[in-house]
Amino acid sequence: MTKQKYRKILTAFLFFSIITGCIYYIHFIKINIPDNIYIAPYENEEIDFNIPFLGTFTVEDEHKDSIAAASVNLMNSVSIDTSGNTSYKMDIRLFGFIKLKEVNVVVKEPESVYVGGIPIGIHLETKGILIVDTGNIKTEAGEKESPSKGILTSGDYILEINNIKITDKAQMADIIQNSDDDIVNMLINRNGEEVNVKISPVKDVENLRKIGVWVRDDCQGLGTLTYVDDNNRFGALGHAICEENTGCNVSIENGYLYTARIWSIIKGQKGKPGEVVGSINYGEKNNLGIIKKNTSKGIYGTVNQSIFAYLDNNKVYTSYKQNIKTGPAYIRSFVNGEIKDYKIIINNISFNEKEKNKGIIFEIIDENLIETTNGIIQGMSGSPILQDGRIIGAVTHVFVNDPEKGYGIFIENMLDEN
Repeated sequence: MTKQKYRKILTAFLFFSIITGCIYYIHFIKINIPDNIYIAPYENEEIDFNIPFLGTFTVEDEHKDSIAAASVNLMNSVSIDTSGNTSYKMDIRLFGFIKLKEVNVVVKEPESVYVGGIPIGIHLETKGILIVDTGNIKTEAGEKESPSKGILTSGDYILEINNIKITDKAQMADIIQNSDDDIVNMLINRNGEEVNVKISPVKDVENLRKIGVWVRDDCQGLGTLTYVDDNNRFGALGHAICEENTGCNVSIENGYLYTARIWSIIKGQKGKPGEVVGSINYGEKNNLGIIKKNTSKGIYGTVNQSIFAYLDNNKVYTSYKQNIKTGPAYIRSFVNGEIKDYKIIINNISFNEKEKNKGIIFEIIDENLIETTNGIIQGMSGSPILQDGRIIGAVTHVFVNDPEKGYGIFIENMLDEN
């Protein structure tokens, strides 16, 4: 290879590396600038973006024709003044001409809510029948067949069979068994899209017609209530309820909130999260409300009046993410037979838009909680995080290799789901 050709290849490689690096870096900057910033009326807010670049904020008032532009260093705190009740947009540009993103600045009074911390029993009925996996069927002839392989996949939901809406596993099996046709027509939901498929059932060794799938039609679990607002709307968990085999968010038709009884605690260990062991108190007298949404930011719905017997009647104000500080805070949780506030230290705050339920990084420092649980355990998700007398978020995840450390979601992200 000649020197000239080698230089061309090296130059092309360096050029490609620089372009790739710039694209990645711009993407990194974009996801670390929040989509929305909430600010209380008539306040001056300091926002820390912690991004090593210069930027130009072009601010246009929605109710005025004037446009103001200012260059700022995004490594330093950016001061935003709300001299009135006007919400506006910020056009953020690098070097004054490379547009990164548009940020909505929403001027809004912080809400006040009833703080949770109580254990809740969660029962979800799926919207359709969830496919956990496909499998083999041993036929009358002793052969193994997989009628659904390549047609259905984990995470699909069966909505209809032969134009009949499917509500539970028993109904599904009955329709397949009693169908007169060699082929059954199915309407499924796959990744949010409805798709029609055809499957030919086979008879097993007991002469039953089957399609070779493992399915679920409901799921249950324990969690922690985060808050209830003035309209009896609640938020809990701070993360989605996922099917344990597929890892997919459970699509719900109906959901119910119940009281729960905690039996014992399994302590967390490095590499093995602990858990709350308990049971759901079913029955109408134990019903606390209905679940309407299962999202990446938690479960949401409405409660009935019976829940207020378990809550502190004193409401507290919420705090916006830019007002959260590193340092001392508390989580409110039900561990030793009572609701109690436990000391934590907030180590970091992230505005990363790709991980909206991991904006608060904290560490348990309360010796009583560490002695009881060894840190954060399954079932504590949704435990409110409080700082300076305000609710700022909820516990969502534990560090698998360090159960004393965990993540939390900003309370404003949960309230956005109401």
